[in-house]
Amino acid sequence: RPRIHTGIGTSNSHIQFKLNTTREDIIARAKYAVSYAKTFVEDIEFYAEDAGRTDNEFLAKVCEEVIKSGATVLNIPDTTGYCLPEEYGAKIKYLKENVKGIENVILSCHCHNDLGLATANSIEGVINGARQIECTINGIGERAGNTALEEVVMIIKQHPYLNLETNIKTEMLYGMSHLVSDSMGIY
Repeated sequence: RPRIHTGIGTSNSHIQFKLNTTREDIIARAKYAVSYAKTFVEDIEFYAEDAGRTDNEFLAKVCEEVIKSGATVLNIPDTTGYCLPEEYGAKIKYLKENVKGIENVILSCHCHNDLGLATANSIEGVINGARQIECTINGIGERAGNTALEEVVMIIKQHPYLNLETNIKTEMLYGMSHLVSDSMGIY
């Protein structure tokens, strides 16, 4: 199942200092990237980089526009690990309630662990309507890492009141974790 993953920074910090542009240009570039990617494959994932620090109203506008342009997955990154779990969950909930067409796409969490909250934020994301968590084995990733697959899987499994399923064979997590650690020389 081929998928193209494209995106652009959406926070004021990224717009002003990283990309030196305007909100209008961000929306135009996002729409173009998704539309262009759609000429190659059907499944297009769009990420709103630094969504954790993006105001919800603008983030909703970007999401709505990329859905119209053909996005099938909306990736909502907490790029710097900035959000507290309640904030991240509220952001996902806001998008679920305020973006036209959101029922037709998969809402995805992509959390970084700079402040140790990647797993908690991802769980809050799925509690509030996200259906995909972008994570890594052993939480490996840039800076302090990303959400750890084995952590979110076991939290979902151990707390049945969350009413969520992963279909992951949990008995294989331990061996997989060791394989990655051994391959990387991290013990």
